[in-house]
Amino acid sequence: MGDVLIAQFGSIRAAFALVRRVTGSAQWEAISAERRSDFLVYLALCAFARRPAYSALPTDLQYDIRDFFGSYRAACAAADQLLFSVGNPEYIDAACRRATVGKLTPEALYIHNSALGTLPPVLRVYEGCARAITGWVEEANVLKLSRRRARVSYLSYSRFERDPHPTLSASVVASLPDARVEFRDYRDVANPPILHRKEAFVAGDHPLREKFARLTAQEERFWLYAEPNAIGTRAGWEEVLASSGVQVRGHRVTRIRTF
Repeated sequence: MGDVLIAQFGSIRAAFALVRRVTGSAQWEAISAERRSDFLVYLALCAFARRPAYSALPTDLQYDIRDFFGSYRAACAAADQLLFSVGNPEYIDAACRRATVGKLTPEALYIHNSALGTLPPVLRVYEGCARAITGWVEEANVLKLSRRRARVSYLSYSRFERDPHPTLSASVVASLPDARVEFRDYRDVANPPILHRKEAFVAGDHPLREKFARLTAQEERFWLYAEPNAIGTRAGWEEVLASSGVQVRGHRVTRIRTF
C-alpha cells in the first residue's frame, strides 16, 4: 500500500496532506493529539522496565515519532517530563479538575476503569505508576485518584452494571512515595459504602450511561440526595428510602404501596 501511495503522490506525507484537505483538519488534529498522548503515556510507563530501541518500534510508530517530536530522543525527554510531573500534587489536582469524565470530590477523582483512556495523560501515568506497585487488580472496576496525596485506590464494586447502587467489596490502595500497598475486604462489613450517580463514573459512550442517568434523575425528583452525608452507606441509603416511602428496583424508583 505504501508503494502505491508513493507512486501516485510522491510520498506518504503528500498523500496524507491531500486526504486532510479533503476531509478537513479538525478531525485529524484530534486523532493526532490522541495518538501523541497515547504514545507519551506508553513511553513514560516503559521507564519502569526498559524503553525499546527506536529500531525495534513498528514502522508506523517511527513515522509518528518523527511527525510529533522530531526525534526519538525528544520523545523520550517529553515522556520523562510527563513521568516526573506525577510527583507534583498541583499537576495532579489540576488534571483531576480538567478531566471530562469522572466524579470529582474535594479529595479525589473517581472513574470507572472503562473510561481510563479518557483521562489527561498525566493521570493515566499516575494510575500506571500505581499499577506498577499493585500489579493488575483483577476485580477492581472503579479507580480513586487522590488529588492531595500520591495515592491511587482500586475499588471493587459488586455488580456495577446490574446493581443500581453497588456496594464496595474490596479496595487495594497504592501509596506511591513508599511503594506501599494496603488491602481491605468489605464483604463482611455490616454497613458498606455504596455508589450513587453511576453515570458520572463512565464515559459518554458507555452503553448503560443513559440508564444510569435516568435513575439519578428519578432519585433527584424524590429528593433522595437532599442529605449527601446520610446516603453514603447501605444502611443510611435504606433509611432514606424508607422515610421517603419509595424503593429502587431495576434502576427505577417506585413508591411503596401501603394498604
